[in-house]
Amino acid sequence: MGIPRPVARLLFEEGRRRPFGGSVIQLGRCAVFLRWDELLKWARRDGFALREDVPIELSHLPQLARLGCLSDRTFFRALGFETVESLDLLGDERPTYIQDLNQPVPAELEGRFDVVFDTGTMVHVFDQKTAFRNLARMIKPGGRVIHGTAPSSNHVDIGFYMFSPTLFADFYTANRWQIDSLKLCEFVPLWYRGRFDPPVWKVRQYEPGSLDEFRLGGLDWRPRSVWAVATKIQGAGGDVSPIQGSYRAAHEASADRGGAIAFPPPDDTGPAADAPAPPLPAKATDWALRTLKRVRRLLRRPFRRLPPVVARL
Repeated sequence: MGIPRPVARLLFEEGRRRPFGGSVIQLGRCAVFLRWDELLKWARRDGFALREDVPIELSHLPQLARLGCLSDRTFFRALGFETVESLDLLGDERPTYIQDLNQPVPAELEGRFDVVFDTGTMVHVFDQKTAFRNLARMIKPGGRVIHGTAPSSNHVDIGFYMFSPTLFADFYTANRWQIDSLKLCEFVPLWYRGRFDPPVWKVRQYEPGSLDEFRLGGLDWRPRSVWAVATKIQGAGGDVSPIQGSYRAAHEASADRGGAIAFPPPDDTGPAADAPAPPLPAKATDWALRTLKRVRRLLRRPFRRLPPVVARL
């Protein structure tokens, strides 16, 4: 769980859209991979006004503190928050609250925070329904959940799950939240001189359906993560289990028919029901057909396009 340069710049973008303030709770204590001078440089470049009167503390992680990297408290206070707290299952990093997100959060945490910030904790929680419900309960009306960024493709065994962008689109839509930002970030993981310092990230705007052509084996080797921001507007909750958007229309049509799945009527011009099945193709023909399908797939690949890059961070 960390905040490298690209995540900080995405937070600057969100802070320009709607200024930060009040209270933030981190899911896990974030490792910040930036020194104060670096944070100032990128904030000025991106036109974000940092609070420069905050106490400068170094990271709670000794290896990052030796490199001059900031603490999570300094980082979030510089963004504009007055109160910076954290929640984790284990106490070794001294979080404000020790809590298993597989279990409902206590009443004292309900409606407490202006922002819940997650940089990957959610993928380690087995009970996703309870975890998302907990996030919804901790947020004040009008507050935001920021997933920045949730591990997606090519994150094998990082956690229990790799989140598809449609999860956030469908969950927050079904629960009547306002989705403010939904992006797919691709990057090259690089640890340099003891800290995570990746090359430029490509950030793509995500819309439901925009990745349909890439569902099975369509993406390359680079890891991808999801950036998602949602606001708890009037009437928003967290108890509705969504249906995946790409299947929602079929489900609703099925419900209108009383739950029955409609099959097309039999074709009277086709072979009779008791007619013998057509013979299987010979091995040579079968090999040729399979080869043709592979060639067609390879020829189609260059014409498939991911959503356009909207930022390089």
